[in-house]
Amino acid sequence: MSNDAKLAELRARTDWELAVLIPRELERALTMVDREPALGFEAEKVYRKMAALLPRAPGMGRAADARIAARLKELRFRLDRASARANAPRRPASFASGG
Repeated sequence: MSNDAKLAELRARTDWELAVLIPRELERALTMVDREPALGFEAEKVYRKMAALLPRAPGMGRAADARIAARLKELRFRLDRASARANAPRRPASFASGG
């Protein structure tokens, strides 16, 4: 087998592994941010890794790319929302006094 054929086979295997890894990791991060807000830091790391890997996985096809891009955008939205909630000032409960 020539070096070119080996490289093509390796690239195909890498593309396939990325096509499996990226959606799975995005779903894991979405679950983390929804169920365990304390894991937001970990979900943020996943977001950054998957955003960096996505351009390196051109062999997934347009439909898969669009689905993954949408999930990545959804993760970013949920991370931002969770961060805003965590940073919101807490107000003590007030009770209306009756008279």
